[in-house]
Amino acid sequence: MADTQITILGMSGAGKTCYLLGLYYKMGAGMRGYTITTDEDTDVRLRDRYAKMCDQSLGKERFPAGTDNISKYQFNLQHGYNTIMSFDWVDYPGGTLDRKNEGNLEEYEDVKKAINNSSSLFICVDGSLLCGDDVDEKIDRVKDECSSVINTFFSEYFESNNVLPPTAIVVTKYDLCKDDTDEDELCDIIEEAFSPFFVKDHNERIVTIIPVSIGLNIMDDDCAGKLKPLNIHLPIFMGIWFALSKRIQNHIEGMDSYKKKQKQETDRARDKKAKEENKLWIFKSKDEIQRLARAIQEAEREGEKHTKELNDMLNVMTNNSDKLIKELEKIPYVYINGERGTFSDIIK
Repeated sequence: MADTQITILGMSGAGKTCYLLGLYYKMGAGMRGYTITTDEDTDVRLRDRYAKMCDQSLGKERFPAGTDNISKYQFNLQHGYNTIMSFDWVDYPGGTLDRKNEGNLEEYEDVKKAINNSSSLFICVDGSLLCGDDVDEKIDRVKDECSSVINTFFSEYFESNNVLPPTAIVVTKYDLCKDDTDEDELCDIIEEAFSPFFVKDHNERIVTIIPVSIGLNIMDDDCAGKLKPLNIHLPIFMGIWFALSKRIQNHIEGMDSYKKKQKQETDRARDKKAKEENKLWIFKSKDEIQRLARAIQEAEREGEKHTKELNDMLNVMTNNSDKLIKELEKIPYVYINGERGTFSDIIK
């Protein structure tokens, strides 16, 4: 079982599968010491699919068709070949999201369960919806083709938990719309189409907008462009960082609990030893006093050893977190409770 789960949501044709293949290629080859690994069978399957996507002679056929089935993968994010965290990646067919009444109800409920079990969620917005000059029309397209369905799941999640998970709105195929939609316009469109995410109130909402692409102008004309992934790693790094931060928090709480319990047990042993020492000489047991003294010393040694192990684990996790932050500061659009900021503001 993986350490955490990340679920990616998006309508059919939004580019979720291409994003995954681009991510695995980019991170499988290694990037600034980071790699993503999986089991051998999955590795071969993903590499074969990516190799097809690299074949410029195939035209549109090089790109995978929309996902018809639920796809689940388990990956490891590593740095210097040391695993930072394992994660399950769950990709649902876009059609599953709007088939509550006419489709597979079990799959639909499975989507909601996956959302609830995820440490972070990704929403894929098809960059082709942002082409053209009419901003209002772009907003309507995103609402009609994506947010009108996606928002329902988050509304139900919020009603159940009174909080939203950290969410990355991933604008796929950004190469298609980059000349039509500048930075300010991109944010305006996403803020309006997913407006509940950007409400300014007392409820914590952490949302990022991350434009990604598998290659510049790759879908122009005969679709013969070269694959060159852009920002492809940032959503995953974000999801892992939040899961790691939660693990660090739980680890610190566990350390505090252990230290408190250890102190209580040692104090009880000291009290027992003191009572034995304060007895009248005719009732004293030298052997018992010595036994209690040895037990106290052994407990203290074990406590120091375990505390060191816990501190070492904390240092490793903290170092991994710090390394991820250096990459996450490159996320261009970060919102905290509706206010635009940077990833560094989250840490503060």
